Amino acid sequence: MERNLEKVRKEIDRCDRELVRLLEKRLLMAEEVARIKETQSNVSLTDPKRESDMIQRLIASTSHQVLQSEIPRIFSICMDMSKRVRVIKHQREKNRYLPSLEIGIIGLGNFGEMLAETFRLHWPQSRLYLYDPIKESSHTLEETCKTDLLFCCVPISAFESCLQQAAPHLEDRTTVIDVCTVKVYAVQTMERVLKGRRMIASHPMFGPQSTKMGTDFFGLNLVAHNLSAPAFIYDVFLQLWNNLGVQIIELSPEEHDTFAAYSINYNHFVGRIGECIGLQTTPIDTRGFKVIYDAMHYVTNDTWQLFRDMQTYNPFAREMREKVRSAIASIEKKLGKGPSPTCIQ
Repeated sequence: MERNLEKVRKEIDRCDRELVRLLEKRLLMAEEVARIKETQSNVSLTDPKRESDMIQRLIASTSHQVLQSEIPRIFSICMDMSKRVRVIKHQREKNRYLPSLEIGIIGLGNFGEMLAETFRLHWPQSRLYLYDPIKESSHTLEETCKTDLLFCCVPISAFESCLQQAAPHLEDRTTVIDVCTVKVYAVQTMERVLKGRRMIASHPMFGPQSTKMGTDFFGLNLVAHNLSAPAFIYDVFLQLWNNLGVQIIELSPEEHDTFAAYSINYNHFVGRIGECIGLQTTPIDTRGFKVIYDAMHYVTNDTWQLFRDMQTYNPFAREMREKVRSAIASIEKKLGKGPSPTCIQ
């Protein structure tokens, strides 16, 4: 019996090794397809219809019910891997053609440190200047501000003060870039404090966790809005993130904050509610609950200050919270009325 078990296990091991070999072969072939497509200007790098048709054919090729249900997920991962490999392989080569610029970062919290590591890894020809008003820093505020691109990575509540301290040291060539999770307030503050300066508003929809500390950006989003930067500088800024596999979404500050109130702000708000009531896993968790629980832990890893600032400085966030409270009250009221007559048998 034991010998038979060992024999089957060895056969499974051989199958697993063969699966890995075939996956490697698939990645190489997908890379070859991408190279061919890049030489043909009228052919898209991705073909969603072909991918969908392929998955349907694979489902029809097996009678195993579990495998049929899992094929879409398995091959979605395979296709994402192919795209990810293509991005990783070409990003360093593409970034070699970016100009050598001096980059300043004010604020070396979690996001500022991740941004610095990103530039070290993916834009090595740039020169970094790092300053934090609290931590020991490698450069002074004045040195950090006299750069081509200046990223202000401070809490939203400290943003205006940061700009006021930086303003006297900025040079004509300096483009100031904010990374705040709110855009209306950030843009209004920049335009008031830095009148006449070069400015770009941005919100990277990622952080140290989702990028694995600046090493993987595939499929992530960045919101951008050019306020007054030269077209050349704005293009360089966008190209850097494009090369890393980031999707650029250009929105007005008002559009961004409206969307954010009912997405990222709502997500963080509900996550904090779960934290306050002490949400825990149980032996009978459903898949849906696990998604909610994981989302709660994801957002509560951010600081309370970030949560407070994003809820306070987004002009549409209060409306969202009021709707949540109203919805809870409405649901409680319906529950108090007992079962609906249509439900009574």
